[in-house]
Amino acid sequence: MNVKQLIAAVAVLTATGSVFAQQTEFVAPDANFVSSKTRAEVIAGLDQAFADGSLNYAEYNYPVVQADNTSKSRAETRAELVEDRSHHASLTNSLYFGG
Repeated sequence: MNVKQLIAAVAVLTATGSVFAQQTEFVAPDANFVSSKTRAEVIAGLDQAFADGSLNYAEYNYPVVQADNTSKSRAETRAELVEDRSHHASLTNSLYFGG
């Protein structure tokens, strides 16, 4: 009986080993890609996007927003800052943050 169980265990292990075998040949995901633009056209498009600000150079950058400095006085801006800081302090002192 032990020999039958041993043979069955070896057969199961052999079958499961083939399931985890890796593909031997790597095929790049873009192997069949054919570009419709030349390198010069792509570079010109990148230069244009950098110039008009529509392209961020990294994924973690936020879009640049032009500040409207003429609509608020210095006192109004300081009042907003104080309000934002007090709001932030109330958030960090909540039970969620262990305050």
